[in-house]
Amino acid sequence: MDSPAEPLEDIAVTEISGGDGDGANMIFTFNDLPISVSVLPSNGLSTQNTCHLNPDSRPLQDHIIDTLSRASICEDYVEYDQLVDEVLSVILDIGKHIFQQSVSLQSQYCENRTLHALLFPEFLYFRLEAPVRDASLVSIEAREANIILSIDPVRDKGFVEELEIDEDLPCYGPDEVVITDLYLRGTSSVTAAVRVGEKKVFCKASGYPSGLFGSSQGRELEYLGKLFKISAQQETLRIPHLLGYIHHKETEQILGFLRQWVPGRVLSKIDIGSVSPEMRQRWSSQISDIIRYLHEHGLIWGNAKPDNIIIDEEDDAWLVDFGGGYARGWMDKDLTETKEGDEQALAKIEELLRKGSGTIRRE
Repeated sequence: MDSPAEPLEDIAVTEISGGDGDGANMIFTFNDLPISVSVLPSNGLSTQNTCHLNPDSRPLQDHIIDTLSRASICEDYVEYDQLVDEVLSVILDIGKHIFQQSVSLQSQYCENRTLHALLFPEFLYFRLEAPVRDASLVSIEAREANIILSIDPVRDKGFVEELEIDEDLPCYGPDEVVITDLYLRGTSSVTAAVRVGEKKVFCKASGYPSGLFGSSQGRELEYLGKLFKISAQQETLRIPHLLGYIHHKETEQILGFLRQWVPGRVLSKIDIGSVSPEMRQRWSSQISDIIRYLHEHGLIWGNAKPDNIIIDEEDDAWLVDFGGGYARGWMDKDLTETKEGDEQALAKIEELLRKGSGTIRRE
């Protein structure tokens, strides 16, 4: 009788850092447990002193530092993944059993985990030591790490709140928000479907001391706030409504926002070849109308691509994600977050819907 298969682990690298051979760091989550692994040069100063050595005799930790340093400046996605995977596999080979034991002890990662547990997690810190080819992980204190993480705003009063907040909308503490579906997680940021009371909504939040100011989440909150004010004039505008804010209960700093949940399908995942020409034209017109309305009110969609278009249960098109950024493959890079960039992306989306062939590729 075959033994049961070992369950797959949920592992995601959220941040790497490197320099000029003076050390490196990798941060990842292991079944939602945040882990930081620091690597120092074998001689304590720089990896450059061992570059001349044969790979078989060079200290592994020096090679890992150089690999992470290359990855930190790499612009090729495939090469980046290869470099990161090389280092991650070394860490998992020697530390997987440690991480599994730690996960079982983390009672905070239960079925009804809250947003607070993800924004302000307790990190595990390790140092990778490999003066030869054999490697080991040593548990360390946060102050010994190359990067110290998860600084709760209550301990850092240096932030300046510069977000425009609508006082009529409710604020919730992160411990009042229950995660139902986690879509994206950074070192201390979360994008997820959540439950507040009995209501399902969409949430973006950040636990960094600087909050949302200057971030993509901050831009999206600003735009949703402006749209919230003008949407009363246009009730049929298919852009999710801003519903409230996430704030730190002690500092009252805004950590994130809640917006309307739009059930449906992402346009990039729809086989448009199976959709009637009339329906494709309907979507094309709706998308164009919303973008034109935004531009008339001095707003830019920014991250314009099929990944950010939802077709709801009534077969109507909605635009989501106003965090800005470069939509590679849908606009020229120098047109990022401009009216012209929106129009260029719209033209490509309209062409795909008009042709109606195959599945729109996700970029």
